Amino acid sequence: MRRNWSASILFLIALIASGSFSPNCMAINIDSLDGILTDAISKLVESGDIPSLQVCIVSGDEKWVKGFGEQTDEDTVFLVGSIQKVFVAISILQLYDEGLIGLDDDVNMHMAFSIRHPEYPDTSITIRMLLSHRSGLDATLPSEFAYDWGDDNPAEWTRSFPEALVGLSLEDWLEMNLDEDGSLYSPSHWLWEPDTRYSYSNNGYKILMCILERVTGKSIQDYMDEHIFTPLQMDHTGFDCLELMDEHATPHTRKYGNDTNIPLPVWNGRYMLRSSASDMGNLMMALMNEGAFQGAQVLKRETVELMSTNTRSSFFLRDFVRKLKRDGYGMGIEVCNHGLLGHGGSTVGFTGEFYLNPSKDTGFVRLSNVNAIIDYTSEGWRDIGQINDQIRTKVMSKMGLLPMVDYIVLPPITGIIIVLFRNRRRILEQLNERLNLGVKNSS
Repeated sequence: MRRNWSASILFLIALIASGSFSPNCMAINIDSLDGILTDAISKLVESGDIPSLQVCIVSGDEKWVKGFGEQTDEDTVFLVGSIQKVFVAISILQLYDEGLIGLDDDVNMHMAFSIRHPEYPDTSITIRMLLSHRSGLDATLPSEFAYDWGDDNPAEWTRSFPEALVGLSLEDWLEMNLDEDGSLYSPSHWLWEPDTRYSYSNNGYKILMCILERVTGKSIQDYMDEHIFTPLQMDHTGFDCLELMDEHATPHTRKYGNDTNIPLPVWNGRYMLRSSASDMGNLMMALMNEGAFQGAQVLKRETVELMSTNTRSSFFLRDFVRKLKRDGYGMGIEVCNHGLLGHGGSTVGFTGEFYLNPSKDTGFVRLSNVNAIIDYTSEGWRDIGQINDQIRTKVMSKMGLLPMVDYIVLPPITGIIIVLFRNRRRILEQLNERLNLGVKNSS
């Protein structure tokens, strides 16, 4: 048995050395995507009871856009959820490129009230920390999104928020939650010492949106219109659903053990971005082309590189083992294994994915209009996630963005061996550096 296990490991290592565990590097023929791939997605959409789903595949300067289900027009608009963080990060980094802010600025330089971790009051919370989710802030707040609800929203959506919170400005709501004298303030909003570890935080990006508006003197809609949507020809992207209602996908939910899709009204949040899969493809092209799209430069080349640099790297072996988990993060964008960058998104009635590989000049967008976010414990939430995972794997494997065999699904010890083998040179270099450092310190 041991001999067979050893032989299997050696065989796997041989496959890695020959490149069989690496994604296919051949360029994608966009025209070849119709047929088998379309049929496979259609079957998954039908079996998963997804009302509407849009896919955009980017290869170089070409796009393949396809709609499935009820609303199939390629200009159909969906809320993008946390994919919005990519846009917020780009906007903040544009201000950095213009010299209007510094990444290591204390956020209090740009806010009307003080933001500090109560246990570390002398430690600045910086813009860089917020971009990379290293501020120590909790992921959500008890009154999350209360300021962004309108009077026409169903009561169940508001989760019994106090009526006084509805219609507040984002800045006022943040002050109530994060200023020590705020009526909603609690030390429990802070989890970790600033800049000591990654901790995903929607709250941090709300602060960044507020900074964006305060520094520019413009609404987030007006700023992104001028500096992102127009240059990237994203004509079906924005925050005001009333301007996009004719092409807006109808949101749906599943909850409380009910696996039926329940239609919902469209949420017209002032800070909730919506877009089409085709428009998202244009943003993807810019990120894969060093910040440029058809003559428009939305970010400097070196800033795109900075945005895409993993801030979660651990020292020595942990860094390599972490590659099994796809959990790196740059500034507003995930830095995953297999050379992938991107972000997922999920909000009431919608889910989405946005993943690209700049070295392959290839990317994938999926937007769909059903989510069980109102009830995370429901079977509907699990079922929707499984179908979306299958669609992502099917498409990205076809595109060569995922390898023939993904080592994340292999037995843990095998995956670790693979990661160590692929990074053997760097491991030896770090070992040598540590040994030399130890000798120097001892002398």
